[in-house]
Amino acid sequence: MTDNGSPPLPALLLQRALVALRTSMNQPTDQTPVWEGKIRKLDLRFYPSMFYIQFAIVAVALVYFVFALLGRMVNRWRASAWLRTLEKVLPSEFAHIGDTEAKNRTVVWNGGDEASIYATGRRGVSRLHAKVRLAPRHDPATLTVFGLYDRFGLPLIPTLAGDRAVLTFELPHSRTVGTFAIIDKVALQRVRHGRFDLSFARVADGANFNSQRGLDERFAVASECADITDKWLGEIGARGDSQRAALGLVEKLNSRAGTWLESLVWTDQPAKRPEAPIPAAARLERLELTLRLPRTAAQAEEALPLVAAALDIVDALEGAATGRNKLIALRPETHTALRRTRADVDAELDALRQRDERLDKEEAEEAKRLEEQRSKLEKLTPAEQERRKQIEKKRALRKAQGASGVRVRK
Repeated sequence: MTDNGSPPLPALLLQRALVALRTSMNQPTDQTPVWEGKIRKLDLRFYPSMFYIQFAIVAVALVYFVFALLGRMVNRWRASAWLRTLEKVLPSEFAHIGDTEAKNRTVVWNGGDEASIYATGRRGVSRLHAKVRLAPRHDPATLTVFGLYDRFGLPLIPTLAGDRAVLTFELPHSRTVGTFAIIDKVALQRVRHGRFDLSFARVADGANFNSQRGLDERFAVASECADITDKWLGEIGARGDSQRAALGLVEKLNSRAGTWLESLVWTDQPAKRPEAPIPAAARLERLELTLRLPRTAAQAEEALPLVAAALDIVDALEGAATGRNKLIALRPETHTALRRTRADVDAELDALRQRDERLDKEEAEEAKRLEEQRSKLEKLTPAEQERRKQIEKKRALRKAQGASGVRVRK
């Protein structure tokens, strides 16, 4: 208490703050509590209206949890038909499926939006990664933000690309180099965007390119050279009919199975641009088959011919690499041209790497020089510091005038 009998200022401010808090909580002091209790000497009373903010937070958390659980269930249901179909088909092609240490565990889920099956033990294939990539329905916040961005932000490449099944066949041989892709024209821009490997290939823009090879017009073809195109799709007209019949790719693409294809890419280059040249021995030749995800067992069976076509191509590539089969083997001059292209790209990447290293070194040396100069300047008197600053300013001005060729008359 102060001399005049009033409470001290801190106590008065605290009292007013408590009154304001009760008013903001809309809690009258004479309200009957819902619950009363006592813990030792501490009397407790529970007024629900004082915790409406906490109730709102708990309610939002429960709603979020329910939506996340439902989204997770929807994703698992959407992927189940395709994954079950692969589990029945792959054992006839591969010796080992999934985790060999854990029984009955062929599918591995990575979060709520990605599932994968690993397979190995087949001639011509080092390993197979079969993945299902789904929309993030298990994360309502991410799904809402990305959905609004795609709807109103109008990005060049949508963030939510839909549900897809991706089968990546990693090949044991890297002697065959080249890039070839068959892409649904609807997904052409999204598939090619930002991919380093597809920058080696040029999209065929001829008016009759597809019809001359009997390929459905809904597909776009990106090839690194004409020889690769002729091996995969056959030559123009009747001259390529035997090649198309032997490989069988065009027939399967023109069937109902082709409606599920998003892209088929064969390449020896990484999808992401490397910072430095990749040695030839470290390059990974692979075949990537991307499908729109079938939702039912009937749709999955309908898309299976594309998997069979990919396996046939893998066998043809293995035969070309080992010399046992010339079906898809390229001409020697084609190999020479493709290797020359990769040598030129490697030289460009190496030049960019050396330039970046040189710039980083120069920046580090400049930062070190400025730090030493600053430490020396701090040891001088204020008058000496000002004089040094004026000298540096005049020196910088003379350099700028000399660079521009302008001479100032005194």
